[in-house]
Amino acid sequence: MGITGEIKQISASTLELLKEDPLVVKVFRDARWLPESALWQRAPYWKGESAEKTKQEVRARFGKLPNSQGLSRFIPGNRNQWKKTYDWQLLEQQFITEWENPELDLHKYWQELTFLLAGYVPGYYAKSQGKIPELILDKGYEKDFLPFLVIENSAWDGMPLVNAFGAGTEIGDENETGYGPIRYLSPGDQVGQILDGLLELSQEGFLNRFIRESEKSEPIPWIDWSESPGSLLAAPQASRQFQADS
Repeated sequence: MGITGEIKQISASTLELLKEDPLVVKVFRDARWLPESALWQRAPYWKGESAEKTKQEVRARFGKLPNSQGLSRFIPGNRNQWKKTYDWQLLEQQFITEWENPELDLHKYWQELTFLLAGYVPGYYAKSQGKIPELILDKGYEKDFLPFLVIENSAWDGMPLVNAFGAGTEIGDENETGYGPIRYLSPGDQVGQILDGLLELSQEGFLNRFIRESEKSEPIPWIDWSESPGSLLAAPQASRQFQADS
């Protein structure tokens, strides 16, 4: 087992709803596993008792408030509350429709991709070799991903640093995924900057970074350099298409 990453394209109306009421983020994620979700047609390998149990568990909790976490649940008036009254049947259909569009699965390559695209290794950038020298950290910064979008004309190789998988605004409960908070990119300017950066970097620039680092006598230790660069290239290519369609 390991930590995986995903990118999901959603409509502007759903994004605004999640921003307005971050508790709905969990409901949106739950809709992916409802019995009616298209995911089950894309996951024929998941069958039998385990799949049926997941469907029924999600159906039973869909639209119900998540429990408050930690000591805060004992503070009067600090219980989780929806921002407004929702029509859960309408939201269910809206969210199921969103999941008809498959997510981009980064598998376990998100560290490799972030280093080759943006110049740092998530969670390890404070360590020696964890980032390229030109990336300067603010004192006390502790999040896994650095907060920039695109840095033009990097000293690394003259190409842009593109934080395609680490940028964005956090939303919802950071414990929701078990792997840290969900983040979103605003349609238009932020998505456009990422797309332009990926196009400028290009497949050739990505491969050159991989080759240059993998041929060092001591390449960074958190990446498996025996991995074929072709398998890593698929994600940036798909991400460019995601950004272009957004």
